[in-house]
Amino acid sequence: MYVDDLKNEFFGFLAGKRIFLMIHYDIDSICCCKILQSLLRHNHILYSLAVVRGIEDFKTAFRENCEDVKYFVLINCGGTIDIVEVLEPEEDIIFFVLDSHRPIDLCNIYSNEQVRLLSAPEEDAEVPGFDSIFREESDEEDDEVGDSTSEVGSDDEIEGRAAKRRRLNEEEIMKRREKRLWEENRSKLLFEYSQFTYYAKASAILMFELAWSLNKDDKEMLWLAIVALTEQMLLGKLEDSKYNIEIGSLQAHATRLHNRSNDSEVKTSLKITFEKDLKLVLHKHWCVESSLKFSMFTSCRLKLWTLKGDRKLHQLLAEMGLPLAQSKQKFTSMDLQLRQEFHDSMEKLSEKYNLEDIVYPTFILRYGFTNTYSASDVVYMLLALLETAPKSKSPEECFNTALEFLPKPKKELAEAGIGRAKTLFRVMFKTVQGALEMKQVTSAGPFIYYIIQEGFLDWYMFSNLNVLSLLAQFILKAYVSMSRNRKATQLPLIVSAPKSVDNGTCIILGIPPLCENSPKNFFGKAFEKAAETIRCETTCDFFDTSYFEIPVRDRVRFLDALTAILT
Repeated sequence: MYVDDLKNEFFGFLAGKRIFLMIHYDIDSICCCKILQSLLRHNHILYSLAVVRGIEDFKTAFRENCEDVKYFVLINCGGTIDIVEVLEPEEDIIFFVLDSHRPIDLCNIYSNEQVRLLSAPEEDAEVPGFDSIFREESDEEDDEVGDSTSEVGSDDEIEGRAAKRRRLNEEEIMKRREKRLWEENRSKLLFEYSQFTYYAKASAILMFELAWSLNKDDKEMLWLAIVALTEQMLLGKLEDSKYNIEIGSLQAHATRLHNRSNDSEVKTSLKITFEKDLKLVLHKHWCVESSLKFSMFTSCRLKLWTLKGDRKLHQLLAEMGLPLAQSKQKFTSMDLQLRQEFHDSMEKLSEKYNLEDIVYPTFILRYGFTNTYSASDVVYMLLALLETAPKSKSPEECFNTALEFLPKPKKELAEAGIGRAKTLFRVMFKTVQGALEMKQVTSAGPFIYYIIQEGFLDWYMFSNLNVLSLLAQFILKAYVSMSRNRKATQLPLIVSAPKSVDNGTCIILGIPPLCENSPKNFFGKAFEKAAETIRCETTCDFFDTSYFEIPVRDRVRFLDALTAILT
């Protein structure tokens, strides 16, 4: 069931109760968690917390805590599965679910108060009616009156019983026909509802709006909501139009909070400004040449993995009036005039170099005298801290590091995040370059695919979901920019990377083609059908079904089955 009044039916309801938070392992969830933690501490509400990476973690965390806690808050996990069926909880346990994954499981939507959804349904979400999906099976059997032919009676009585039997048989046939038609319609509605996976509004934004309604919002919470929105945009989880709508709303909040606060103390004050920025990775914390080369946007538009593209990059720098010596040193060490003119120079030359969309609206965070970070900088640093950490660090340690990092990035953690993010984008660029030069991006007819082999350079990075998603976007855009096939923009991409060397499994991700304006993903259902066709063992432990895990030995057969399904 949906909760209409979050202020009273969720936050007010939890007052004085002990709760358990189950937080998914992603940036939006961490931002949402930080806001919720602040609200809970303000009201002195006791809580425990567990990090959830997949469905198995979800089950384990519940089993270990269900005897002590009766109220669970799920952040970006649980919404897409039937919680009651998967966890089998006692009737007095209540789940509050704030999940941006879509579609929400219908059993959760029509749950009788045990599962309470904190996010409202989208305007374009066509949720099937209750009676179209759920139907009570009747155990009553029709009485077969006069079924015994041994009964003695007059001819009229026997004839009456026979007529009644015929009538009952006709009714039974009609009931069976009606049931079959209902089941066919149910299957059709379920398929139409669940055929695409996609993301709704970031959970951190909804939590910030709750804090606003409680009059407990502040700039730090606003920055967390901004970071969550930026993560969705950078990872291709929402459309550009929706990003612009949400960022306009957050801009209004930024103006309101700026007018409300007193920023007289420069060292501790936090300033959030709405500005236009460039689609370049960490360009204020890197050298200009490297940022231009390793950013997905400029790399794909200028084809910087080729000699021709490399020459074009140097031509662009020369036309901007940037000497090579300046472009190779850190941005903050460049001449002041060159730094000040860099943004305008890029914007002026953008049309000439096919970089028209390089400018986008975002927010910049400033605090103290020297700390300046754009929202995209923070997302890339967090992504690096979460998904490129050494193998010796557990997911819980990485999660706690990310919690400590927000909302004001600590200098040591920021430097570590920047360093790892630079390494990540260098590796991604070299991976894309190698894939194109070695012609490893293969066409299978209805889609193209790329396989990262075990033992490949830094392959373990790509076993993480968000890093693999970024690589997939990079490869698809690079392939389309190089391909002579006119239908290249209409081809989706499947990327596979090793998941567990010990278990011999690999992870498979599918992303929609570039011609699609919507990030809605149809691969979840296709993957299920392909696995069912070849009868391979699957471990679908992800809340986003566009990711799939199968044994490496079944990968070729799986791709063949997928080709047959999508052809």
